[in-house]
Amino acid sequence: MHIQANYSLLKHNTFHIQSKTQYYAEVSRQSDILTLRSDLKLASLPWRIIGGGSNLLFTENFNGVTVCCTFNKIKIMQEDNDDVWISVGAGVAWIDLVRYTVAQGWWGLENLALIPGTVGAAPVQNIGAYGAEARDTITRVQTLDLFDGQRREFRNSECNFDYRTSIFKEEFSNRLLVHRVTFRLKKLTAGHANLFYEPLKNAVASYEKEELTPQIICDTVERIRRNRLPDPNKNGNAGSFFKNPVVDQEYFEKLAEDFPDMPHHRMVNGCYKIPAAWLIEEAGWKGKSIRQAGVCDIHALVLVNLGGATGCDIKNLSQAIQEEVNHKFGIHLEPEVLIW
Repeated sequence: MHIQANYSLLKHNTFHIQSKTQYYAEVSRQSDILTLRSDLKLASLPWRIIGGGSNLLFTENFNGVTVCCTFNKIKIMQEDNDDVWISVGAGVAWIDLVRYTVAQGWWGLENLALIPGTVGAAPVQNIGAYGAEARDTITRVQTLDLFDGQRREFRNSECNFDYRTSIFKEEFSNRLLVHRVTFRLKKLTAGHANLFYEPLKNAVASYEKEELTPQIICDTVERIRRNRLPDPNKNGNAGSFFKNPVVDQEYFEKLAEDFPDMPHHRMVNGCYKIPAAWLIEEAGWKGKSIRQAGVCDIHALVLVNLGGATGCDIKNLSQAIQEEVNHKFGIHLEPEVLIW
């Protein structure tokens, strides 16, 4: 366990926002939480959880305890001819996990390549990209309760996974710290490429289906992401800032009359998902900025720190975008990023 006071979180958020927490604690074991809770001063303060900070926007300092899980072990729990089950510590970098699994020839995580953050955030956010989501391969999530340190384990069906959310983000937000996640992956000859996302399918069209490997898909996804999204190491950002909104069929048809070229995806429940990036661009915000906070000029769904922006600058920009999109389309954009 490692704890520091009056700690800067600058290196713990990909927006590169300066923010401080009264206490910062890195934990890797159940006993670490029990030790922290035994300190009456720490126990009396509010607590919150962070991972790699790739989905957070800090707007103020935090007078409390910020906890981060650093447990970083990977262990094969079980395998058969077709599948392998691996238990992964929440502190493992997601990028490292994906590259590790594709190097083994295991199918399942390759479409989620180059997503920043840690493994612990994957079930919380139910991260997703290119036709895949974390819930597709997660079988169990083991957590530690920040109030009493007790272990709690959730099966996939108990996690309430949905679009960019879960029981850990909603009901148990800042209470249950993800400690380990178990994934079920397919071995090379037992699995196949997920080509549901059309641009990915087109990008590997020169390959025969039997030639495709997890490594090829991973490399292709990384190339696509680098071309479409700004590098957070150069321009502070948290990837997609807003969720893609979903509207019912009646409202979709009304919108389609005014915007016949509007891109959309019909969902199994009959509703329609509309790309937030398109809405933002149509509202005229692509490439624009307020103070040092801007909308990326290559992908309108990404808000960027142009240098020296505060969390409030980014937040104010996001609210201005929400107001304009709501005025033009009657649609409320919900942030995907957690704003603290």
